[in-house]
Amino acid sequence: MVAQSAYSCEPRRTCSQIGSCDEAQWYLQNCSWGRKLDRDGDGQACETLC
Repeated sequence: MVAQSAYSCEPRRTCSQIGSCDEAQWYLQNCSWGRKLDRDGDGQACETLC
């Protein structure tokens, strides 16, 4: 069984539109555009939230 997520891969998200560190990490790991949220390439999305 696959777990349902409250998040979806709607494109053009920015860190200001994301509500939590967990949500940002989910986008980074699950969405094709999620890499944009990790500007310095260290594997941590939206570091201002985390």
